[in-house]
Amino acid sequence: MHLTHVTINSIDYERRIINQAKSAVDGKFQVLVIAFGRRGEPVQEDKPYGNLHRIISPFTVGGPLKFIHFNFRLLFLLQGTRTDIIHAHDLWVLPAAAVAAALKRTKLIYDAHEYYAGLEIFNHHRIRRFLWLLLESLLVRFVDVLLTVSDPLADLYRARYPSIPECRVIRNLPLKEDPSPALAETLPENFRYLLVYHGHLKPGRGLENLVRAMATVENAGLILIGGGELLVQLQDLIAEPDVREKVLIRNYVPLESLISTSARADIGVALFEKTSINYTYALPNKFFEYIMAGLPVLASDIETLKQYIDTYDIGRTVDPSDPGRIAEMIKEMLGDPQRLEEWSRNARSAADLLNWNTESEEMLRIYENLDH
Repeated sequence: MHLTHVTINSIDYERRIINQAKSAVDGKFQVLVIAFGRRGEPVQEDKPYGNLHRIISPFTVGGPLKFIHFNFRLLFLLQGTRTDIIHAHDLWVLPAAAVAAALKRTKLIYDAHEYYAGLEIFNHHRIRRFLWLLLESLLVRFVDVLLTVSDPLADLYRARYPSIPECRVIRNLPLKEDPSPALAETLPENFRYLLVYHGHLKPGRGLENLVRAMATVENAGLILIGGGELLVQLQDLIAEPDVREKVLIRNYVPLESLISTSARADIGVALFEKTSINYTYALPNKFFEYIMAGLPVLASDIETLKQYIDTYDIGRTVDPSDPGRIAEMIKEMLGDPQRLEEWSRNARSAADLLNWNTESEEMLRIYENLDH
């Protein structure tokens, strides 16, 4: 059976797609991954998760030209590709994927990593919102299975598109792994305690308030691993005297060393704010990666994260809009080393359940059911 994953993103940091594709390879599927590529990157490569084909684009940032160019190239490529299932990641590739699925009479999975009707960026681009949601409403008629990342988002999609035959949750869980010192990147060692955030540096993730909170936290440092639109603003904030020696930003680390690197910290931080429906119901990769690293987690008090924090007793939650309260919670967590160790043990135990090795069984069932 032939399966094709498609994404308009570079594949390098797409843990969800890589895990899904690798599981399909292990399940004896023939897997092709079509992803965004930049000039100088090879068009084709053999990977453990299948054959990778990059669509090399001159348009490296988001915008109409990038989406139009990529979707036209993608449609042409899909038309000449043997496939039984097209697994489309996000709304941005749904136009080409849905048209190709209709023309080829193949099955179509729409993997909605977010709820696009509630996408924060659309609050500032109403015409784009109208056009993309119109496209989505027209194209979902070709979708056989819609996947998303959390139960609340699945409920929103079921209510918005009741005609979709099936809507399922596949969580962003990492592969089971034991953190390895040999794989870890170097982190600063001049603090008694270290907090880590890794991922995109974007608004709505409580990063500015987290940095401000560090001003009153003693004997601890914060490292932000990643990049994005908030980078310059955060650099300016970190230049302030009261946090200058406590906060460090460094670039993304490779996926294969991310969990081992995170494990060198003492607390993992995920402070999503309720600035959009997606952040209100977020269940991000980083949250489960902290758990896999055996870290106590300081998370925002949104429903989806609080449920896991309370169920597995792996840390604390806090209002991400209040720097003072964030600082108090950090001090409270770091002030109880025995409790920190208990949360860490609980995280390692939770990782035995919250990993892709178990979640992949559900993913394979979906693929196999579509084959019948």
